Amino acid sequence: MEKKVALITGGATGIGRACAERLAGMGYEILINYNSSSAKAADLQKTLAEKGTRCEIFQANVTEEAEAAALLAYCREKFGRLDALVNSAGVTEFIPFSDLDAVTADVWEKLFRVNVMGTFFCCREAAKLMKESGGGCMVNIASLAGMRVSGSSLPYGVTKAGVIMMTKSLAMTLAPEIRVNSVSPGMVSGTDWYRYRKDFDVDEHNRKQAEGVPLLRVATAEDVTDSVCFLISEQAKYLTGVNLPVDGGRGEKMA
Repeated sequence: MEKKVALITGGATGIGRACAERLAGMGYEILINYNSSSAKAADLQKTLAEKGTRCEIFQANVTEEAEAAALLAYCREKFGRLDALVNSAGVTEFIPFSDLDAVTADVWEKLFRVNVMGTFFCCREAAKLMKESGGGCMVNIASLAGMRVSGSSLPYGVTKAGVIMMTKSLAMTLAPEIRVNSVSPGMVSGTDWYRYRKDFDVDEHNRKQAEGVPLLRVATAEDVTDSVCFLISEQAKYLTGVNLPVDGGRGEKMA
């Protein structure tokens, strides 16, 4: 029986990497898309190969239509099918909500191109191959910031709200062959999210954030992966257009 194939954008680090490792454990062959994390992508490829999983890696800037198309052409060439897509590629800028002057056109364009346009281009191109393969499912990584006023910046929240609405729209557009869902994490530890913030104490930040979470801890990448892989699995075969918060109850907590 031909093995199923999963494509993970932003798959070399953080949530994307955790999803790749888990899906490999579920029997999927893996295609990792990365933009700048070439060494980490190669390391993941080696790690999965040592565990007996076929893993290919492909560099592409998914904000460019031609590169997103090239990514899926590579998937077709190497695997001949696609069964699952996880859109984990994303960016932010850390800007206080009150500093509206810092939210420039360049900031808007950067976040919108990656978080919204990149996600859309990959979904659009993946849908073509999934239909050839007999169907599939997509999971987009959104954010709690797209559901309530929170997060790293105003434009980040707006773009993630866009991802949630895009998910619902694509779920209706691509049914019944393809299911499309999203997950919305709150704070997540063990990612590269803060790598550009100098002198930033990530552990102390997470400790303070955990105080506002009913489950009294921030999520791990594996926590998010649990929900992603559930939505991909047969147990979720009747779910499409769903946005699943993975926030320890933070989004429901009363002020």
